[in-house]
Amino acid sequence: MTRALSDRDLQQALDNCANESVHSPGTIQPIGWLLGCEIETGLIRHASMNCVELFGREIASVLGQPMQDLLGAEVWHATQNIAALRDFSERRYFAGTWRHDSADHALHVSKGGDYFVVEIEHGSEVPAGTPEMVREQTFLINQIQACADQESLFDLTSRLLRHVTGFDRVMIYKFDSEWNGEVLAETRRNSLEPFLGLKFPHWDIPEQARAIMARIQLRIVADVDQVPVALAAQHSDLPALDISLAQMRGVSDVHIQYLRNMGVGATMTLSVVLDQQLWGMISFHHEHPKVLQSSIRQILTTGIIPVFCLKLGLLRDRATLGLSQRLQGLQTDIQTALERGTSGPDILSAIGPSVLQALDVDGLAILSGSQDYRYGATPSTAAMENLAARARASENGLVTFESIATEVPGLAGDLDGVAGALALVNTANRSLLVFRREIGQTLSWAGNPTKAIEIVGGNARLQPRGSFAKYLEEAQGRCKPWSEQDRHLTQQLWPLLSAAERHAFMADLTRQRALMIAELNHRVRNILAMVKSVSSQTRRHGGSPENYGQSLEARIHALAAAHDIGAGAGMSAVSAREITALETAPFAENTERVTVAGEDFSIRADLAPLFALVIHELMTNAVKHGAFSTDVGRIAIDLGRDMEGATLEWTESGGPQVDEPAAMGFGATLIRQALPHELGGRSTLDFSQHGVRAQLWLPKASLGYAANPAAPSRVEAEPAPSVLRNGLVLILEDNFMIATDLAAELEQLGFPNTEIFARPDAAMDFLRSETPALAFLDVNLGQGRTSESVATELVGRAIRTVFVTGYGDQFLMPAPLAGLPVLTKPISRAQLGECIARLVG
Repeated sequence: MTRALSDRDLQQALDNCANESVHSPGTIQPIGWLLGCEIETGLIRHASMNCVELFGREIASVLGQPMQDLLGAEVWHATQNIAALRDFSERRYFAGTWRHDSADHALHVSKGGDYFVVEIEHGSEVPAGTPEMVREQTFLINQIQACADQESLFDLTSRLLRHVTGFDRVMIYKFDSEWNGEVLAETRRNSLEPFLGLKFPHWDIPEQARAIMARIQLRIVADVDQVPVALAAQHSDLPALDISLAQMRGVSDVHIQYLRNMGVGATMTLSVVLDQQLWGMISFHHEHPKVLQSSIRQILTTGIIPVFCLKLGLLRDRATLGLSQRLQGLQTDIQTALERGTSGPDILSAIGPSVLQALDVDGLAILSGSQDYRYGATPSTAAMENLAARARASENGLVTFESIATEVPGLAGDLDGVAGALALVNTANRSLLVFRREIGQTLSWAGNPTKAIEIVGGNARLQPRGSFAKYLEEAQGRCKPWSEQDRHLTQQLWPLLSAAERHAFMADLTRQRALMIAELNHRVRNILAMVKSVSSQTRRHGGSPENYGQSLEARIHALAAAHDIGAGAGMSAVSAREITALETAPFAENTERVTVAGEDFSIRADLAPLFALVIHELMTNAVKHGAFSTDVGRIAIDLGRDMEGATLEWTESGGPQVDEPAAMGFGATLIRQALPHELGGRSTLDFSQHGVRAQLWLPKASLGYAANPAAPSRVEAEPAPSVLRNGLVLILEDNFMIATDLAAELEQLGFPNTEIFARPDAAMDFLRSETPALAFLDVNLGQGRTSESVATELVGRAIRTVFVTGYGDQFLMPAPLAGLPVLTKPISRAQLGECIARLVG
């Protein structure tokens, strides 16, 4: 029976989950064999039931045998050496390769109570990498080390690990202070639903599972449909074997169902541990059964992940250093105040802006006996005293609230717009409080975070969620979460503020700062007005927050691009349609409001900036006073050519009534006088009541020939070949750096969706469920492999395919593939663009 989960049910279910025997599940996954050897005697006391097939004898004859008789004296000697290592009880060690029935088997040993836990898998532990592969791995590790911030580190590592492992999805996942998780980075197959930015509640990974994750680096689930292999004990009274450190440890039914609900066929997890604390994990998902060979797993745990953790720690320390620098700047301000000081009540007014900026808060207050000094957004005195009392009663004198109204309901009416607070006390009578306003935030949960339970034998048992579609939980009345950095900086700042409480800046310093701010505001006001106009239109029709952000960014980039018209190196002419599109794009909400018709023409590159400025002034006027000052106005642009030159007609409609201005401004002067003077053309500007009309004529001498056809305007329907730009591009390349460079060039050419594979089998698996629009295949993939099978499949399905090679023309392919285009490394963007143009032409 399954029902909704009350608070009492939740606690009982979590307690029952915590009591599950994850250390001793009594089963292993069917990816190898496992033995439990008594450390004191060397005798086998536990064995997985599939050892019958491995050793060719009944399980009863395996149990009780000396380990050295089964695996050999050399393995037994290696195991004893490992047992002598200081951290043997906390790590899983490679014990060598065991040759059995003409096949190599990798052996790993860990400690489980009083037993050696021996895992046996097919294959040799020694990776058979070529020198080129070793160099590439070195390069990739150097790339991780070169990352300048956490965002780039997470993005690069997720892409790198997906390339190395071939999993469908790789996620970097961080725990918060309450052990909820959030996906910070993700690389996935394009057909998979994205999990980036989603949050997972803390009960998805129970406490005892997190404890094991903090001890072991890697966990695998090779197949959610596997049939577990039971562990047999020599005697029924023997305790269950602790196999916590074993990678082939059995999986609980609840976790298996959880993975099935996510549509996952296999997973792998790498723990990220900083300063001996579990920071998060790197999670791998695959739609089908999958397990990496032991040697690749060894490379991940001993090579790439340690470098990742080291780099993450360095970046975190760098952030801490940044906090120290911010604190030093505040200390300088406060010291100046101490030297020039006045009365205590004025101090926060003087240093308040610097403190608010440094702490990223909206208000602060100091409570000192019966006095309170405040700056910015603060609640009532009674509310502050209540929060300070709670800090005083806490263990370390510091408390945080992300939603005061929720956590302390009695204060809801006294907050005056404040949502969250951090309260810190240092004596019984003195407290520092900082406040943040409400931030409109939406928490994106991977499935509804509300848990369900199943009653089994009278006990509540957590059931995994059945849906992982994005679940949005509106978080009203909450502030931006308080981080460890926030707590640290506030604690460090408190002694300085405490001393500065009795002093203040001189009045002229405050006035000087106000003048500086006013000057800054004056200088940026025009820029902000333009951005605000774009932002307002985008917000009005932008849809989701994600679309709003993307649209706003694109429009601001278009504003900047308009100033670079005609400046491209080597350009002899610029398309009039392109100029028009660049100048109207930041304001055109959709293709219906601006239409461009007629025959395009090209303008000499040296004259293009002036022409762009004319169009810009027309568009700016339309936004301020004309058709685009309303939501329904339209602009029609008609281009034309004749034997003598070219014309552009600009017609506005649907806007307010237009009256001719009493005096010509900069725009009108530019259109009526500068264009004829500079370009030798003619222009008319008519302020009709129905809308502004402008006619521009350019003589033949001002026109030029564009070597490359102009890109299609965003205000027109795209020509047929452009539909490929939203399609997938398959890249088969064993060199990660070359593959990612190619993907970046393709993105610049309008192909952002790429899938990178290093091996033919992974690409073939992808093609079973996906149909790319284009494919780029490295000919020689190393270790004797070629892309011939993938190319044959693509050609058979009429998918445009290009070979990429470092051998020039010196390679042979079967006749059906001999006619495919070939690009020789290194490839320039121009070569790539020409090749794609030929393909789609």
